Amino acid sequence: MREPTLIRTRRTPWRRSAALFGLAFAAIFALALAACASEEEPSTLRVGMLADHVSFDPQLLLGLPDIVTAQATYDVLVNRNPDLSLQPMLATSWTPNEDGSQWTFELREGVKFTNGDDFEQDFTAEDVKFTFERLFEVESPLASVMAEPTDIVVVDDHTVRFEFASPNAVLLESLVKYHAHITPRTVDVERLPTETFGTGPFIMTEFVVGERATFVKNEDYWWEGHPKVDNLEFIFLPDPTARAEALKAGAIDAIYDLDIASIPGLEDHPDTKVIIAPSGSYMNLAMDVREPPFDNKLVRKAMQAATDRNGILQGAQFGRGSVAYDHPITTVDPVFNEDCKPPEYDPELARSLLAEAGYPDGLDVTLYTSTAGAAMVEMSTVFKEKAAPAGINVNIEVTPEDGYWADVWLQKPFTTVWWGGRPPYEAVSVVYPTGAPWNESYWSNPELDGLLDEALGAADPEDQKRIFGRIQCILVEEVPRIIPVFRPVSLGMRNNVEGFLPMWDATMILHTVYLGDQ
Repeated sequence: MREPTLIRTRRTPWRRSAALFGLAFAAIFALALAACASEEEPSTLRVGMLADHVSFDPQLLLGLPDIVTAQATYDVLVNRNPDLSLQPMLATSWTPNEDGSQWTFELREGVKFTNGDDFEQDFTAEDVKFTFERLFEVESPLASVMAEPTDIVVVDDHTVRFEFASPNAVLLESLVKYHAHITPRTVDVERLPTETFGTGPFIMTEFVVGERATFVKNEDYWWEGHPKVDNLEFIFLPDPTARAEALKAGAIDAIYDLDIASIPGLEDHPDTKVIIAPSGSYMNLAMDVREPPFDNKLVRKAMQAATDRNGILQGAQFGRGSVAYDHPITTVDPVFNEDCKPPEYDPELARSLLAEAGYPDGLDVTLYTSTAGAAMVEMSTVFKEKAAPAGINVNIEVTPEDGYWADVWLQKPFTTVWWGGRPPYEAVSVVYPTGAPWNESYWSNPELDGLLDEALGAADPEDQKRIFGRIQCILVEEVPRIIPVFRPVSLGMRNNVEGFLPMWDATMILHTVYLGDQ
């Protein structure tokens, strides 16, 4: 087996030029010829996705390809199914004590970590302890969501107990996240950024930045009958159009996170299909409240009033998905607060707010965006058009997919973002608490921080409704972020791809995918 390789390439400026598309389609054509000419095994699944890379370290994941690589090669204790039910993974069962301050997990036996070459180790409770203690040591983004245990007790080789200083009603929400993939205790942590050492369904054999990642089936995987393909390839293509054309040409079998604009062409093509499902995933405009003009709440409220949510829903998502109200809680959630909503699209209100904020002649802003997932560029275009009558002049800066999440998001003062769906506590706590690693607006509100602390131990549904109802009102009033729409999860695939299901949280699970007859 080939040792995993890491090839770093210099990033180049984004140009939507004929040369770029020419190179992209030349690559697609070459892939299609290779697929036809070779004796490729039918059990090789080829997934097209955007090109980006930061680190494979499970506790420090950032870019989309890195996240799905971890999901293919590692396991979590508990997984969330497409129907939002919980699936036992490395944990076979779990039991909280009476007040939820202690959680005991029974762990799966006979499981091994491997990189397929020079590393192998049995999975035990010590690995769970190592993973979660390290998660807080390296200040993983998940550390802002999950309460830190006062102790993680190894009861025996296959039993572990999490102990907290107070009730923790939402622990399982944290354990399903990709930063919670279990890492072996004996691994050299210096190797984690460039290799994989999981218990998962696949073993990575090669990685070339910006080109491909290849995997083979883990023959010793604990879940009998899974995975259902022998080989897996991630093929990184430069933009959504290139990915859609590669799928039509048969150069790839599926597209993860299919962009909205590609859906009609793939639905009309005789060899491809599209699966779409509602989700809690959303798109937003993030404003750094430390930077002028976004440090002025009146400016943020003017931006809010200049946001045409229905216009974005129709223009950016072709009417698919639903309107959102500047917070990440969906309208069908039991804790949704009908009484706290932002104003309807109102350019005149926005103009008056700008004048009150000290900008009577209007405002110029630069919005950074990318095709790096969701219809962020399309949302930017609609926002620009609709904000103009309010005197908000938006300059759109489209940046490369490669590096967007590392070099633009959290770095520039006004950016587009998309997030996977999360339950209310997790959805709020991952991005809004003071000092959270992914607090993309750098906003702080002590009342919200206190409400999240209260929510952590609130098991009563009425308490949850009260707490999150108030949180929604705070977010609508303070406007640290503008969340105009929830987006559907869309997957494009060849007609012979089966078992590839859209996940509510926009993750990608490949355990159950297989190839039928074309």
